[in-house]
Amino acid sequence: MRNRKPYRYFTHLLVWMALVLLYAYPSLKLNLHSDFGLKRVLVQDILYGFINFQLFFLLVFAWLPAPVQQRRHQQVIVRSILAVAGFALIKYAIGCIFPDQVLLRMYSMVGKPHIYFSFSNYFLMATKTGLGVALLAYSYRLLLQRQQTGPRDRQLASAAEAARARYIRMQENSRLLLQNLQQLTPILEDERKRGQEGVKAILLLSDLLRYMLYDKALEKETVSLPKEMLNFERYVELRNLCHHEQPLVLSVTGDTQQGTLAALQLQQTTETALQQLSANGAPVAIRIQVRQDMVRLSVQEQHYQFKLYPDHA
Repeated sequence: MRNRKPYRYFTHLLVWMALVLLYAYPSLKLNLHSDFGLKRVLVQDILYGFINFQLFFLLVFAWLPAPVQQRRHQQVIVRSILAVAGFALIKYAIGCIFPDQVLLRMYSMVGKPHIYFSFSNYFLMATKTGLGVALLAYSYRLLLQRQQTGPRDRQLASAAEAARARYIRMQENSRLLLQNLQQLTPILEDERKRGQEGVKAILLLSDLLRYMLYDKALEKETVSLPKEMLNFERYVELRNLCHHEQPLVLSVTGDTQQGTLAALQLQQTTETALQQLSANGAPVAIRIQVRQDMVRLSVQEQHYQFKLYPDHA
């Protein structure tokens, strides 16, 4: 970890200077035998390319990470402008050392002095170049920020989606529970049914309620198939007690002793399918087939399939 920053600096420097050399190669080749032209290329392209890299690296890894991460756009703009202006001054100072290679604006006739850029003109030119480097640094900082926060954002999104799914399932379970309680009311109000069917329905409903609350308390995504089948049979029996006008006939085939399934998925799907059927007094056939990694539920002519997972280790 101690060598991380120097390694990062020299890696970026190597890539940057390779691009600079690639850009300057045609000029280097053309002025290879000219002392003045070669010096001009070395100063304007190579040296100033190195200076631009210092500006780029300073912005990306020193001045911009914190405001970019905190989305303080004003600080990003202020720091970028200050850095660009500071490096424009540095470039002008170096230009004063190499005026013929940097500040020369126009060659004059023999016997007359050359025309050089004024401070304001060259500062404006250097600022434009620096702003281009700052824009590149800002874009690269955003890319690095996205790479660093991408896995965490995906993890948060996944957690939010899981919480949303649990909330929807809890809401659906609460609706089913309330519906069962409402369906239980006529039985309890009838004195002839209260003694036997009423007590039996209350016991079945309490078992289903305990099943819902137990798995919710543990926040389980899946439960064992035997437990799900046991409580689904209780649900079918409870519904037959509450709805004599729409009796349910349950048949189960396959191995129901292995695997796990999403809790209450069978009950929720069956209840939704039954609400779409008209109560004409005819029995409603409900068939469950377990095949390897799939559970097939049929309610009359409606068919559904659910993923069956291996048992928990």
